[in-house]
Amino acid sequence: MRNKKNYHKRKLRRGRILLFLAAVLLIFCLLLKVPALFSESIGEDTFRTFSLYRTKEIASDDIHKGELILVNASWPYSFPNEDETVPIASQKNDSWRVKDDVIRLLPVTIRQMNRMFSACERKTGIDNISVISAYRDYAYQDGLFNDRVNSDGYYEAIRWVAVPGYSEHHTGYAADLAVADDEGNTSTFTGEDDYGWVEENAWKYGFIRRYPSDKTSLTGIANEPWHYRYVGKPHAYIMHTTGMCLEEYEEYVKSYRFGEKYIDLNIHGDEYKIYYIPASDAETTEIRVPLFGSYTVSGNNTDGFIVTEKD
Repeated sequence: MRNKKNYHKRKLRRGRILLFLAAVLLIFCLLLKVPALFSESIGEDTFRTFSLYRTKEIASDDIHKGELILVNASWPYSFPNEDETVPIASQKNDSWRVKDDVIRLLPVTIRQMNRMFSACERKTGIDNISVISAYRDYAYQDGLFNDRVNSDGYYEAIRWVAVPGYSEHHTGYAADLAVADDEGNTSTFTGEDDYGWVEENAWKYGFIRRYPSDKTSLTGIANEPWHYRYVGKPHAYIMHTTGMCLEEYEEYVKSYRFGEKYIDLNIHGDEYKIYYIPASDAETTEIRVPLFGSYTVSGNNTDGFIVTEKD
């Protein structure tokens, strides 16, 4: 009987020791993680031979889809068979405004604008930022462009308005902002004073200021502090931190090919791997994606795909 009691005591003691060791190990791991929660870094690393990836086949034409597609004077937008945009008014929250019930964006863009402008209102008290232009079909862009040509001439028009078929507004990821008064009248969004919060923090919600004044030779568009584009948080962070515009970023990512090296990104504990895979000349392209964990794949609208892993 005594031996049986001693056995149970020893078993209980071992259990407590194991529980204590597990708690120590957990605390140790958390302590290792704490610095990463406050750090940010953009680096690179090489692929390991033992990394676990699987092959996924996607249509090569999908290079024209995704939040990282480049649309400019050299690369036209490829219109899908179905329009997936939705009216902003039906999905927005009360922290921002929209000019009318007709203006549309992709759902992901609206969701992230809800988050961004809610944060903006909490931090600054501002709730009168309004979207005055967003998704445009070909005919609408054609009308805008021709009106500008008629009023200012062709060469001045192309500084401010994209040629039909070559506008970011076709994508559903881009929007023009303005400042609205209580009567619904709007004035130009310049990003000054408290409104500067948007440019400083937009990357946290996946947005970039698409046409800055010092990148006009690359973007082909004059300075537009009101034009914002959704690209996803990790990519927006890199562009915001390095000062790259989208044209520069697309070329930058191409140097990180799968199997060779990848962008190693840490944003306050969120870790990302970003790499490029060229599109095949065949109908489908083999994409290498992680066996475990989450990832996204976006075309770049030119020649390949950008894979973003999140650990």
